[in-house]
Amino acid sequence: MAFGGQSQQRWGDNSINAADFIRDFQLTDLNGRVCHSFPTRGRSWILFAFFGLDGQSAQTLQALQKLADGYKESGKLTVWGISQDTDEAAVREFAAENGISFPLMLDHHLYHSGLYGIPYAPAVFLVASDGTVQRKALGHKPTVLADMSKRIATFAEIAEPVEV
Repeated sequence: MAFGGQSQQRWGDNSINAADFIRDFQLTDLNGRVCHSFPTRGRSWILFAFFGLDGQSAQTLQALQKLADGYKESGKLTVWGISQDTDEAAVREFAAENGISFPLMLDHHLYHSGLYGIPYAPAVFLVASDGTVQRKALGHKPTVLADMSKRIATFAEIAEPVEV
């Protein structure tokens, strides 16, 4: 099943699960850059997380920062954070306090949260280069994040996965 089109809005089918297809979408990061979800379709995976400004989201984003740093040289992983809080100053402060340097975007009017059926944050999705969801985690789930790291390592042809 494909997600991200108007049919999901019309019919209300907006839950996202493993093996579903994510259409390309774009958001503007906090630095004003327009980011496309699959600029390198076929060459890298994307890991994106919807988050709030709470403790579970902080732990999750810190783990994702380890993944972003650990797989950076491979060029096989893009990490994004999509904030459900739209106070830009608060999100910047939250990122600084938690050492987050990967791109962060604001989900204005919770558009993408609604489109993909995100009931709460944090919610993390590992999406393969062909757009299919490989794994998801609702809430802070260290074991699921570790499994995501193993899958990324296999795709990137790295012997040891990054520890989260």
